[in-house]
Amino acid sequence: MTMPSEFHSQPLATILLLLLVLLSTASHLILEAVAAEHDEQQPITLPGCPDKCGNISIPYPFGMKPGCFREGFQVSCNDSFNPHRAYLAYDGVFQRINEIYFRAQKGLCRRNRVWNRTREDTALELIDISVAKGEARAYAAVSSRCSANHTDSLSKSLRMRLGEKMSPFLVSVTRNVLIGVGWRVQPKMNSYLWSASASDALSAHGYSSNELTISCLSYLMRMPQFLKFATNGSCSGRGCCRAALPEAVALTRFALWISFDEPNTLFVTNPCSYAMVVESTWYNFTTPDMYGYEEIPKKFPRGVPLVIDFSIRNGSCPEKGQHPPPDYACVSGNSSCSNATSGLGYVCKCWDHYDGNPYIANGCQDIDECKLRDLYPCSSDGICKNTLGGYACPCKSGMKGDGVKGTCTHIFPQAARTILGKKIL
Repeated sequence: MTMPSEFHSQPLATILLLLLVLLSTASHLILEAVAAEHDEQQPITLPGCPDKCGNISIPYPFGMKPGCFREGFQVSCNDSFNPHRAYLAYDGVFQRINEIYFRAQKGLCRRNRVWNRTREDTALELIDISVAKGEARAYAAVSSRCSANHTDSLSKSLRMRLGEKMSPFLVSVTRNVLIGVGWRVQPKMNSYLWSASASDALSAHGYSSNELTISCLSYLMRMPQFLKFATNGSCSGRGCCRAALPEAVALTRFALWISFDEPNTLFVTNPCSYAMVVESTWYNFTTPDMYGYEEIPKKFPRGVPLVIDFSIRNGSCPEKGQHPPPDYACVSGNSSCSNATSGLGYVCKCWDHYDGNPYIANGCQDIDECKLRDLYPCSSDGICKNTLGGYACPCKSGMKGDGVKGTCTHIFPQAARTILGKKIL
């Protein structure tokens, strides 16, 4: 067969193509070796400090032993459970359950006679901790009101406290909501909150006190036939209500209870109503939650997830060019300081394309974007290559374009690739 003149240099082109394929294979092997080394578990706490309590990771500034945590971030690990359970141990952090039995006076609608009262304080059990988000999640108790008959009812109210004004912990006002569940329920959340003011000096705590009350209403009239209007997944006032928390406030404590009015006429089928401050995306209302006795506490015996923001309160981010103070928390390279989104203080963040713990030395490490294709695209015609602080996705050998944008195309026309393929074979 006589080859066209443009293919007289075909042997040289074939050799070059083979060399490109070999180089690509070698680079893949090198990248796999680097990735395997990078996959070794990076430390999340200080040397010699335990980093787990049961199934929960405990990253610095949190810690369980003296010398292993920053002031205010102590965690206690209860080994009487299997697996062990972690609790916030900072002084002044607790939740209090008040149980009050009410009995309505004859001829009166309002329950104005208390005939028994108990109180129980418990520590906040941790669910998880994320230094990347600057937040922790903990189990919070559910408030309830349950009626045994026309006259007697049991109220369980909650008082949550995350420490004093300069506590590192705040209730997240963007990640939590107030929810009420019941055929007739008006949950109320009340607190003396602290509004941060940038103009106030930190030594004076920089807060002003204000009272906060949040409420919502679920009401399905008084007749059983109206219960059908409650809908699974809907929290718009029929069987379930929801209220957002106000932004730009520093919330360290709150009380949660169900407002009392007239007796519960549907106590036989719907004896209980509930109130909770809970992670906004977590609870999904279902109509069975309105029926039976203590249904929600039975479903969630340890409580419901509450999102807690944490930050370094006793300081601020240094100005550009200014040396950080001796107790500066952002000690890792490849990290930066950001002002806290609520309250005073700051949080530490790894740079983009880095991951880990910015609160410990060398805690922020380069991530392998090639293993996170959903976040960092690289087309099937590209070769993903991890780089320090980023990644590249050049097109495969014999192609041109951009692998990230998915625009790789063949350099050689189809006829040339067909002839070269036959020659190689």
